[in-house]
Amino acid sequence: MSNPEMFNVSAPWSWNARHFVDRGCPRVGGVEFLLYSDSRATGGLEAACPPYVLTNCLGQPENGRLAPVIAVYLDDHCPEFDLQPMDKTDTKGWLNLSLDDEIACLISVIAGVRLRAGGRVRRFTADLADRGSPEFYAHRVPDWTAATRPIHPTPQHFPLEELADWMNGYLALDREDAVTLVRAARQFRDALWVADTDPELAWLLMVSAVEVIAGREALKDAAPAELLQQEMPPLAAQLLEAGGDTHLEAVAKQLVGIVKATARFRSCMDRYRPGPPEIRPEEYAQVDWEWARLKKSIDQVYRYRSERLHAGVPFPQPMCYPPMTSGAALDERPTGLAAAAGNSSWMAKDLPMHLHTFGHIVRGCLLNWWRSLPAAAAEALESDAPA
Repeated sequence: MSNPEMFNVSAPWSWNARHFVDRGCPRVGGVEFLLYSDSRATGGLEAACPPYVLTNCLGQPENGRLAPVIAVYLDDHCPEFDLQPMDKTDTKGWLNLSLDDEIACLISVIAGVRLRAGGRVRRFTADLADRGSPEFYAHRVPDWTAATRPIHPTPQHFPLEELADWMNGYLALDREDAVTLVRAARQFRDALWVADTDPELAWLLMVSAVEVIAGREALKDAAPAELLQQEMPPLAAQLLEAGGDTHLEAVAKQLVGIVKATARFRSCMDRYRPGPPEIRPEEYAQVDWEWARLKKSIDQVYRYRSERLHAGVPFPQPMCYPPMTSGAALDERPTGLAAAAGNSSWMAKDLPMHLHTFGHIVRGCLLNWWRSLPAAAAEALESDAPA
């Protein structure tokens, strides 16, 4: 492959890495990155998902300190390629993530832990006997502030060996699903990362994670113009009358993200929601998981999200506090008949759940959607994720 090759870069770099191999691009070297977490990896020492190898660094996070817990090795087959065309705006694959942080986001969802990339630490040449050269000049340990009582607790450890099947499933997805998955995973990972310092932002990011896949689901069944005709017939008719099919399609592409957004969000939650946590608190501190009741709670969260974004109304303060413990597990919702803070008060019915409960639902939705994708289902994915 002596000449620069044209290829579609509107995809995650981590996803493209395998497709360079599949297309016969020769190996040009290798590179190794470190991923940091406050949860340690357990189980096997390696998980292979070509062209990647995930290695347990045996890092020991303690006392709220991050440690390198996974080393990601990439067998690099990236060819020479022409620059991204700049004759029009194209953001179909825009993620604003490095290759290693794309992987960190995916593993964060798989394992339900905080995980962020620090950057490259070793570079290898095309010589298979090359032991690699340390390369830390762009490496940075991520910033994170621990909390004595976390608002969204995460597991203290996670199994390394289960990551390979999920990653192989990701690498087998089509381009559009891969972009959607990484975008949704980033929202979830970032929500975990900021939960203790900015819980309101964490709530917004959790909702956005589900909205990403809800939007993708809507477009699988109908093109933007068809969706607008289904959901807003009068507007679609006016657009057709004003400028014909071309005008309708152009406007529909701009509006597709907001057409029936609430209904799409609820439908996605209904279709992909997980079951309740395995270990639950006393009954009085539980969220009712029967869909008719759970739907009302989810709708209330979505309403708080909209009020926060569009009217500047903060989330109820009790929903941004660390959960109490009742019995064997953390409370799933604020308890008591009512709560007050500052100049405001909320009745119990207006405090549907804690952030960690909603995080359980969101993570389950993302993983169940991932499982439902044809390529991922063919990989027979199995994990300890919510069923």
